[in-house]
Amino acid sequence: MNKKSKILILGDGRIGCALRHFFRLSPWVAGADFARRDRDAATCDLLIGALPGELGGKGLALALKYRKNLLDISDIDPPFYLAKKAEIAKQGITVIPGCGFSPGAVNFILGHELQDATSIKKIEVKAGSLCIKKFFFPFLWCFEDLVLEHSIPSWQVCSGKKVKFPPFAAYAPERFAGIAAESYFCASGFENVMQEAGIRDFTCRVVRPKGFMDFFQFLKSHGFLKKSAVQFTKKTLESSIPDNITLAEIAVERKRGETLWNLRAFSRKGEERNSMQKITASVPVVMARLIAEGALRQRGLLFMHELGRDPGLVNGLLAGLKAQGIVCNRRHIT
Repeated sequence: MNKKSKILILGDGRIGCALRHFFRLSPWVAGADFARRDRDAATCDLLIGALPGELGGKGLALALKYRKNLLDISDIDPPFYLAKKAEIAKQGITVIPGCGFSPGAVNFILGHELQDATSIKKIEVKAGSLCIKKFFFPFLWCFEDLVLEHSIPSWQVCSGKKVKFPPFAAYAPERFAGIAAESYFCASGFENVMQEAGIRDFTCRVVRPKGFMDFFQFLKSHGFLKKSAVQFTKKTLESSIPDNITLAEIAVERKRGETLWNLRAFSRKGEERNSMQKITASVPVVMARLIAEGALRQRGLLFMHELGRDPGLVNGLLAGLKAQGIVCNRRHIT
């Protein structure tokens, strides 16, 4: 690596702050700062999008205007990027959407497993955050996006058909690391992967602490999520965070056994960065290093599941995540 990279981060929320911290610890980075003006993008080497979903499109707009590579973790659906695919290619830049946790690392692993799609009977993804403390409901990342996630329908692939489900559909009690939890179908951010894969059963479930569904409905029915009250609700719910875990479990059922992936990050009460910040920010930090080192040279629009087909990138990303303290385990059961 001949030149150190200058990183510009769009969004100074929880994930943005974690990104700046991790990038500033990286020896290959010359500087990592938040964007204060649009023209700041003219002098950076790499853009990182960490804006709320409703503002997320700004990252791609700046990348195209100033011809800068973009790693985007903003919560934007794939069709938004696909509409700009030709323009991205024309500019000769690299744009990686969904470059966070889920979507992000989960998509990457799915792409790796889907290389042998003909043997797969079923895929189930579970991802979310829990607290060790009973009946405590952590809000660990963008509050507005998290509320939206539990307010919109989701599309799942069931028995070969694309089916629309309402929020909190298919409720199921769960237990992870001894913690009582629950899960339900949710919008995943990798619906494009589901559609391309051709798997007859491909579902995504969000994981929350036991009782979260009732708590969310309480907030909603009592007006705590209305525009006039949401800032008070956000401040209250984010004010205290006990020990917390962010996790993903990916189960790939094959004709001859099952492949299980486990991703986890953990944070203690009082830590500067919670578990969602750690695992989400670690992915673009590692991917940015792979770009800077020349391990990732492709240009154009690149989705994470597509990059998961490259063995060298798989080894690089998993090793990088483990170095960041993220648990990444894969096992096969016959």
